[in-house]
Amino acid sequence: MKSVELANATESLGKYIQFLGKEPLIVNIKGTPVAVLTQIADLENLPLEKNHDSLTLIKKYWQQKPSNCAASLADYVRNLGREPEIAAFLDRPVAVLVAIADIETVSLSNNSRFLEIIEHSRKQQKAGLVVRSEDVRKKLGLG
Repeated sequence: MKSVELANATESLGKYIQFLGKEPLIVNIKGTPVAVLTQIADLENLPLEKNHDSLTLIKKYWQQKPSNCAASLADYVRNLGREPEIAAFLDRPVAVLVAIADIETVSLSNNSRFLEIIEHSRKQQKAGLVVRSEDVRKKLGLG
């Protein structure tokens, strides 16, 4: 299966769609899949190379104004929400970009400084040095 690291996905989304083929492209952060780009129409019979300006991105179930696919794949993945992004060629849907993991969660789980903070917090909790939020609210008369 084809894959690319998010940090290396610097070509335009349109370029990735042009060379997508039948096999999906997985976008990873340090080997963890966060998004997939896959075709939803036969791309081999479309003249994408000659008419690349006709490739657009239809956002949020066709409700927003289409935009071109000139930004990098990494940019689209970073801004990808829960809704899939649908790429169209001459108004015909041809590919879809879908999040398969929350990019922020994956980024944090691979961040050594964040993991150190979590481990420090766990040690403090085990040692009894942590005050529960319910106890603080009770002490302050907030509940």
